[in-house]
Amino acid sequence: MVFQTHSSLVLIILFSLIGSSVLVTNSSAQEETQIPNWIKNVAGWWANNEIPEKEFLAGLTYLINNNIIFIPFMPCGLAAATADSDPTLDTKLVPDWVKNNAGWWATDQIKDADFLNGIQYLIKNDILGIDNKKIKGQVSIDDVKFSPAWTVDKDKMVFVTSSFFEVYGLNGDCLIDPSDGISKWRSNMLALNPYKMDMYNEVAVWNDPQNAVVVYPYFTFTAYQPQGFYDYYRGECDDCTTTKFAQPTSRYTSSGQGHQALTLLGYPSITDIEIDKNPDILQQFDKVIMLHNEYVTRTMFDAITSHPNVIYLYPNALYAEIEVNYADRTITLIRGHNYPEFEIINGFDWPFDNTHPYEYDAECDDMEFYKIGGAWMTTCYPDILFLTNSDVIFNVLKTIKEL
Repeated sequence: MVFQTHSSLVLIILFSLIGSSVLVTNSSAQEETQIPNWIKNVAGWWANNEIPEKEFLAGLTYLINNNIIFIPFMPCGLAAATADSDPTLDTKLVPDWVKNNAGWWATDQIKDADFLNGIQYLIKNDILGIDNKKIKGQVSIDDVKFSPAWTVDKDKMVFVTSSFFEVYGLNGDCLIDPSDGISKWRSNMLALNPYKMDMYNEVAVWNDPQNAVVVYPYFTFTAYQPQGFYDYYRGECDDCTTTKFAQPTSRYTSSGQGHQALTLLGYPSITDIEIDKNPDILQQFDKVIMLHNEYVTRTMFDAITSHPNVIYLYPNALYAEIEVNYADRTITLIRGHNYPEFEIINGFDWPFDNTHPYEYDAECDDMEFYKIGGAWMTTCYPDILFLTNSDVIFNVLKTIKEL
């Protein structure tokens, strides 16, 4: 990033203190992010209108892009539009509450985390431009381990956060949320931190004799693709009740984080296709972990519901019946999800369907496992949990191992 060369107290402080090896004190897990105290002086100047807004934002951009300020969860930027060069910056107003936070933080009235919330808001709303390629984790990407079930090109990955797992995103792979217009990661890739192996050992099964398997919801992934079932549901395509197979990528809708987490921890994985072609395959496993397997065949439904120990980690499993044509590599919606008649909800009339109200609770603040119909189910959609560093995800993984 190139700064303007005009006289600036911000730049004098930045370069003089950075040159004096002023560093951020920060834990390897980035759980308690700390910011150098001298930045408070600059925040106070901005809050008191002693320096212009654009100059303050330029300074923040430099500090973040040079790993001097660490953001707990780095948002996805569609472009590295910096505060210096963005011609639309003048029309992107910084909310008063962000400026107020800066003043309060400068006088120690609020904590670092509260100030960082304001910075994250500015990044998410493209007021503060960040170059994701410059952000580095405290553990080198060369030292982490990604799931063996997924192909990852490390050269294209950028650091997102250090939580229970190390989290990365595909650079530039952003999605504009239509509800708020904010750029978000389309998907994330999880990795093991080599310095957290003692914690992983408690929830992993690589040294455990149990015979378990996790089922990747490939048919559900296919259903959510463009020209898939959801284009039909939205009235955008009349014939999209049949859709083509697609190359899997990690997506929220197909429980991508959950699948990565479990396979990272030693759980073997099979797909819908393997069960549909050979339903007896489940008999060789003592425990079957289902993810967001929303769309399944009748053969799959019968095989899964007859197994004595199934964990439905995500609500909305076994929700709609499909048919598979392996020659054409397509799936076709047969029944369920208000099809072919609106009053048809669960395509199998499954009495244990727990889609409502649990599918739309993605925060999982009070996640619980409960047993019904000889199987275990959960009370929320936990995919985002695998990106966090809370005790909740540890307990979830521990429970899965023990059930």
